[in-house]
Amino acid sequence: MSKSVRNLHDPQAGGITIIVTLMLLVLLTVAAMGMSKNAMRELAISGTSRQGSMARNVADSGVEWSVYWLDGRNSPSATGTALGLANLKTKLAQDDTLAGRAYSPIDQGLYPTSTLPTPPADMVLGAVSGTTQGFTVALTRMGKLPIMNMSQGTGPASFSPAQGTESKQAPDLWALRSDSQIQVGSGLLSSRFFHSKEAWISTPVGN
Repeated sequence: MSKSVRNLHDPQAGGITIIVTLMLLVLLTVAAMGMSKNAMRELAISGTSRQGSMARNVADSGVEWSVYWLDGRNSPSATGTALGLANLKTKLAQDDTLAGRAYSPIDQGLYPTSTLPTPPADMVLGAVSGTTQGFTVALTRMGKLPIMNMSQGTGPASFSPAQGTESKQAPDLWALRSDSQIQVGSGLLSSRFFHSKEAWISTPVGN
């Protein structure tokens, strides 16, 4: 007498396993894509932060460059924008009607406010890893510093508040602005970063 053997394997169990496996694969794929996007975003933020720091450093370099050439003890021996800055300082110091406005040492004219001028060759710091760095500066004569409560200083370059008129006693006050421009890449993948730095300095009379 033969007996029929019942098949204990449920064909629906295999289908459920396949569906669960596919869902897990989809979830893992989505998670991997999310992690990769986060990694790319962090790289972009890191790169932007680096370029921003570079723009600030270049703006600081512009201020230091200008202070060096504006100092009366450092007569410009080079030509180009350094000599133009020294000439601009002399021009503004001799004409009080030009005070209070920013001028460019590149062309001795008013510093543009709508678009920044292109940095000349002696204000370009060179390309570093595909990045071009440069700066432009603007100089504004703000007038004379008050001579009250000021020390006379020491050395041959010092001035004496007890002698002469106020125009000969008080040092000149200047507002100096440095605008950095950072160009990263080229074409459609290029990006530009800007940073402005302003400093107020004084120079002895006649320097």
